[in-house]
Amino acid sequence: MNIVLATAVMLAAHSTGAGTGGGGHIAHQSIQSYDGPATCISCHQVEAEEMLGSLHMQWSGPTPDLTNTNGENLGKGAKGINTFCTYAMSSKGACFSCHVRADGNAPHPPEVTDVDCLMCHNDTYQRTVVTDPNNTETVTNVLGETKTYVFGKVDAQGNYTSVPDFNKMPAGTTMVELARTVHMPTRQSCLRCHAKAGGGDWTKRGDMGLSTANPTVDEDVHMSPNGADLTCAACHSTQSSHTVGGRGIDLRATEAPAPTCQACHTSSPHSDSTLNRHANGQVSCQVCHIRSFGKGGATEMSRDWLVPTWNSGFCSGQGGFVGEEIKESFVKPEYVWFDGTSSVYNVGETITADSQGVYNMAAANGNPFDGKSSIVPIKRHFSVMPLHESGEIVPPEIMWMFMTGDFDQAVQRGMADFGMTGTYTMVDAEAEMLIAHGVAPKSKAKQCATCHDSSGETPAKYGPVDFGALGYHTWPAKVKDCTLCHSAKSMSWRDMHNKHAEEMGKGCVGCHTTEPTGWVEPPTKDGLCNNCHSGKTYDDPQKLHEKHAEADHGTMETTCTDCHTFDGGGGSTPPPPAPLSCSDYTQEAPCDDDPNCYWSNRAGECRDR
Repeated sequence: MNIVLATAVMLAAHSTGAGTGGGGHIAHQSIQSYDGPATCISCHQVEAEEMLGSLHMQWSGPTPDLTNTNGENLGKGAKGINTFCTYAMSSKGACFSCHVRADGNAPHPPEVTDVDCLMCHNDTYQRTVVTDPNNTETVTNVLGETKTYVFGKVDAQGNYTSVPDFNKMPAGTTMVELARTVHMPTRQSCLRCHAKAGGGDWTKRGDMGLSTANPTVDEDVHMSPNGADLTCAACHSTQSSHTVGGRGIDLRATEAPAPTCQACHTSSPHSDSTLNRHANGQVSCQVCHIRSFGKGGATEMSRDWLVPTWNSGFCSGQGGFVGEEIKESFVKPEYVWFDGTSSVYNVGETITADSQGVYNMAAANGNPFDGKSSIVPIKRHFSVMPLHESGEIVPPEIMWMFMTGDFDQAVQRGMADFGMTGTYTMVDAEAEMLIAHGVAPKSKAKQCATCHDSSGETPAKYGPVDFGALGYHTWPAKVKDCTLCHSAKSMSWRDMHNKHAEEMGKGCVGCHTTEPTGWVEPPTKDGLCNNCHSGKTYDDPQKLHEKHAEADHGTMETTCTDCHTFDGGGGSTPPPPAPLSCSDYTQEAPCDDDPNCYWSNRAGECRDR
């Protein structure tokens, strides 16, 4: 293949040089010339090969945590489409400029010499794509204006040509000096790409932007120089293989274990047992410790492609049309159950609307009180998308929209690109996005009264958490009356929870569930009651429940589903306990059949989801 090396030109530009963010390793001081990535690879072949296989380089990876796939390699570069700029691969390089692959995500598989190490290992380094005056497109946009766009130089194999952008680096910078002063990735290194995802500062994720490189403690106590002063890699560890964990909800690939708060903080980090019960149970740390997102800048909450809006910064500064964006700051999150897996739409799949007529392109999986799901904060992003008559979302030729502002033409061209005929309609779409950054100081964490009104039935509009929607206000009638296991008693909501959850070790699902619909098998001494012990009978159902729900059994040795069947209608259905831990599986097939586990090809073992 004719691979065009990034930065393999202008090697000795601009006389002598300015500092580049760190003194560099002493061995690097011997570098006398810079021949593009080959200079780094001459000593770091292993690291380059690791990076070559990574999600950051490939733009796709294994998907064991997507439930609408079979684990195949997917990502932005492989069937990826989203509710922001839709289909990146039709952007004619607009979405490629900041990514580590030097040849602009050419259609052929990358090679090791395409790894532009300086993108992550020198913050001073800037690059640009060489433009080609012969690679142009003249269009008439929705305003009736005629405009000619100039694109990057592309060879016969689809490679773009990247070169150093000395106009954006300090005067006197040389490539040799940059190679000598490489450093480990900093916050700024990662934010080079992640801060402006979606087309602008703070636009996409909602919990990071350019200010995250030097945030206040209120914006992000972990990242702030006046707080913990952590780098991104402190949590998103590369584990010496250039693979990075931390998938979220709306992303596809999983290439490493996700970071956890417990890696630095204990599983019981509070001095208060009630708070620790939340932390040890199904409330993620972010629920209490991130009150809002969009704290360093307004974040996009919706995009309407049918309202073309001019953005002078698009198309490498040539300007372009995007959909109308609604942006907000200091947004209160929504909350959903998340078990670590999700469903994310991929090009070519069919999709159906929810009960509200909305097509969810990224949704968390999870169920109340199932023992593996946690409540997490999310940003819910809305958009409109073209739905083909086949039930597939059409990947628009998005660069045409950027140039002309005519989304219908962009969709029609996208249909032609994918061999689709017939009609399409515009539909409402949304995506759930995990909020995990922007932790506030502990003094700013939510207090109990922020979410609870102490009635046991906090209404949805009281605070930020809708407990009813999360399944907390679903009980069998006898549970609500406190007559399932004993005669009716009256206790405050707080005392009742402390009694059952702390003193007696009850699980939430023992109370928060739907009405049972029947028996697993007839409740006779020769049937159901003979499964765990020699057959016994009870004349008083209340005594039977009290016996099975007493403390030594209430720690989930006996669960509701051991005896009862449930239809799950409108509430949570207690799950049966897993018979095996994930580590007990030694083969891929039984591991992947267990919803609590996934098979790691890299590690050759079964792991917890």
